[in-house]
This record gives sequence, C-alpha cells and structure tokens, in this order.
Amino acid sequence: MNGHPIPWTPDSDAGVFLFNQREYWCAHEAWERVRAETEPPAKLFYQGLAQFAAGFVSIQQREHKGAAANLRKGLDKFRALDDAVGDLDVPIHYKNIVNRSRGVRVSLLDQGEARLADRVWDLWPRIEYRN
Repeated sequence: MNGHPIPWTPDSDAGVFLFNQREYWCAHEAWERVRAETEPPAKLFYQGLAQFAAGFVSIQQREHKGAAANLRKGLDKFRALDDAVGDLDVPIHYKNIVNRSRGVRVSLLDQGEARLADRVWDLWPRIEYRN
C-alpha cells in the first residue's frame, strides 16, 4: 500500500487481537498506549480505533447513547484523517472497520434503544490484516 505511514507496534497488534476477541475495553487501552506515544496523524488513527472499541464496550453494556456517540467520534477521526492525508499505510484493512462501524452506528440510530434492549446483538465486526 502506498499511503501515509502509521507506526505499528506490539500494542497495535494486541489491540487488533483483543478487538477480535470482543475484549473491547482492553483493545481500547492497548490503542491508547500507542496513541500516547505517537504524533499526528497517527494520534488520530489510534484515537479513532480506541473510540470504536469504546463504542462496542457501550454496546456490550447496552448503552445506546454512549455507543452511538463513541462510534461517531471514531468516524469523525477517520474522516479528519482522510481529509488531511488520504490513505494510510497500515497492516490492517482499516477502511473495512470504519465502514462496519458506520453500519453499526446506522443500525443503532435507525432501530433505536430497542435494538440493544430487545435482541441479541450480532453485528460484531472483526479487523482483518492485509496479506
């Protein structure tokens, strides 16, 4: 990939692993550690991932408003990154998690709080690595 390079660390990988295990709070914490050590625009990248993870924590806790708000904040970070630098050079398919998080947020907004209260949540995205 030929995009803006984003530093990748063992905590970056840990965040992906934990996110895919639905250990969203721990993924959030791993990405926050990386964010604290980076400069813009990498800071926005990791903050966006951490906010997606926080959104899924809120879904696990059946907190509709918190889930929608955190997913929006993550989407805002990736929109700002796209405006600032365009494509990113990272070992994951980050646009897939952005699009899936957008879809989850739309589902939450369209179906309201009942979507979390009345049914088993089944929209758990995964982060995939590039080949």
